[in-house]
Amino acid sequence: MIVYEREHDFVLTAQHEHGVAAGDMAAHWKTAWLPPGSHRDELILAAKEHDRGWIELDAAPLWNDYSQVPYSFRDFPLRPRFVFYRKGIEEVRQHNAYAGLLCSLMYTELFQKTLGANPQDDEDIRQYLLEEQQQQDNWKRELGGDAAALEQRLKNDVETMLFCDQLSLFLCMEEPGTPASRYDFFADGLSCAFDHCTSATVKAEWISGEKVGLSFFPFNEEFEVTMSYKAVPKASIRKFGMLQAYRRAEWKKRRVVIAALT
Repeated sequence: MIVYEREHDFVLTAQHEHGVAAGDMAAHWKTAWLPPGSHRDELILAAKEHDRGWIELDAAPLWNDYSQVPYSFRDFPLRPRFVFYRKGIEEVRQHNAYAGLLCSLMYTELFQKTLGANPQDDEDIRQYLLEEQQQQDNWKRELGGDAAALEQRLKNDVETMLFCDQLSLFLCMEEPGTPASRYDFFADGLSCAFDHCTSATVKAEWISGEKVGLSFFPFNEEFEVTMSYKAVPKASIRKFGMLQAYRRAEWKKRRVVIAALT
């Protein structure tokens, strides 16, 4: 779950909703940068479905008694999270082997970067990385073909997914219109390591409450994405508990246009 707090409520966006938006972004990726056909379809599928392991977890959000906020992807316990990550990856693999491998690689790339941030988690993270990397090696062999070409394609596709993932998170981690400087993750910009990127980071900022601009624009054209979310009143949580308050809250839509900064 992606969560931010307002005075009278918490705004909750399910991880899979954010993933679907990332898939929409990948679908608008510059056509000239990707071969046509199945490769593009596999990348879009992986970007869209990379967080499907969260679907069951987010259907019943939990309350963090220590922090007095709903659990989010930032603080949800690692061990159950890893179980559901693997479930989601396997579901994608059953649909398309290459897309499933991309999802696995995206997670190991993200967790590799978290080592040392919370030393008490490092042992669990290293074990997850070891087991997942062994699986990845097997899946690469099953795909066959030119190993070097496959590695290069995987690397660029994962970086493309990571960029779409960051941009999608930017849309729902804070209230629309929040200055980029107030974001925990993106104050210095979105990291940018895919082919054709001209700098290490890309500036993202709200042009209005319904439009985000990018200093480097990797998409074919300006486009709109939509995400569903719930604003759960704090009073409702106190009265009914987290789960019932979430279920009682109405679904809302957030529509955001992605454009180039001028």
